[in-house]
Amino acid sequence: MSQGTSVQRLDKMRQLTLTVCLLASLVMTSAQITPVNNTAFYPYGPGTADNDGASGQQSLSVSFPFFGNTYNSLYVNTNGAISFGGAVTGFTSAAFPVTDNKVIAAFFTDIQTDLTGHIYHRETVDADVLARATMDVRTAFPADNGGFVATWTYIATWHEVGMKGATGDGLNLRNTFQLVLVTDGCKSFVLFNYDQIQFLQGGSSGGDRTTGAGPKPAQVGMNEGDGTHYTIHPYSRTTNLYNLPTWTDPAVTGPAGRWYRRTDQALIGNTPALVCPSSYSQRRGEKCLKCFKKPTKSYTGAKLTCAAEGAELFNIRSKADTEWIVGMLADFNSRTGKKRDVWIGLTDEDTEGTFVWEDGTPFNVTGYAPWAEGAHEHNNEFRNCVFINKRKNWLWYVQKCRGPWELYAGPNSYICAKNAVPAAPDC
Repeated sequence: MSQGTSVQRLDKMRQLTLTVCLLASLVMTSAQITPVNNTAFYPYGPGTADNDGASGQQSLSVSFPFFGNTYNSLYVNTNGAISFGGAVTGFTSAAFPVTDNKVIAAFFTDIQTDLTGHIYHRETVDADVLARATMDVRTAFPADNGGFVATWTYIATWHEVGMKGATGDGLNLRNTFQLVLVTDGCKSFVLFNYDQIQFLQGGSSGGDRTTGAGPKPAQVGMNEGDGTHYTIHPYSRTTNLYNLPTWTDPAVTGPAGRWYRRTDQALIGNTPALVCPSSYSQRRGEKCLKCFKKPTKSYTGAKLTCAAEGAELFNIRSKADTEWIVGMLADFNSRTGKKRDVWIGLTDEDTEGTFVWEDGTPFNVTGYAPWAEGAHEHNNEFRNCVFINKRKNWLWYVQKCRGPWELYAGPNSYICAKNAVPAAPDC
């Protein structure tokens, strides 16, 4: 054997030995991490079935409800968030709500795990974990979810992760936090758990590379991705993020360092998005409307019909509402050849000359009041109910509340109104 060949073999052996040692070192480093001793945290890391590292698409054994939709997969991202519909490789400093980025953001900022830290995650239906999740949800929301039974969980933990772009003392800063997704197949929740927060913003995105402070601290919350629906933690994007590990939710019972959110309902801020009850398809503010174009012979009949539906007669008191209903009726009359006026919910039946809205609100005589010419002269003790009159250029006029129709009046349509309500789970 030549001396050159012997040297080459020795070099290969050294390289192989170095590689094996490096891999062994990495394995030992992962195995030797010590999970935090925190009552808010679910088990993670060594001794569990956790995967280590940010994930690609993770297929789920059940559909997870999120903001009115369901997802069969998710992504655990390095930047402190779980996302749906695609990975999120960067992060946004713009305040939620934003378009795109369907995320549950535990600590949404520039994070790195190349030099330190781990991201553990797993789907689990372990009986002990499910029992704990069930009790956590029931304890936090006893009135609405006393019968909740968790059937599935997903646990993602960012353990002692560092900030991207750190230098100097910034290399020693570490954050540890966790997301626990829980569902019974219908309702779903997320538990945000925090053990340690030492930096607020990554150095590579404008934060201080040595202190971890910055003008745009991390976001904590959820974003549906449509620019409308979202929820945020009170400390999100503030220096109070340092205090997340000791924060207690004033609205629910639970350990320090935990924030609970329900995820199946669409939210606007911390309030569930509102939807209209069945058959009440039109929306004006928080009121849902149903227009009855088939006329009623009396104002009283219109009120009774609305009451039978659990609704009230809609009060058309603003210019915007007037223009909306006039446009709708004008189109209806043009298409059908019918002639419809509409009750507006204003009368002086109780005291002649003193008008009151049907909901009990006094009429503002100096406010919006598009009376038709001659309306006040036409008003007397026999004519007490106000309507929008198509023959008077869609201005206000007065007629008898109980009919029959008079000249230049009727037949009248009417609108019933119900309050919009939070969307119920579709299951």
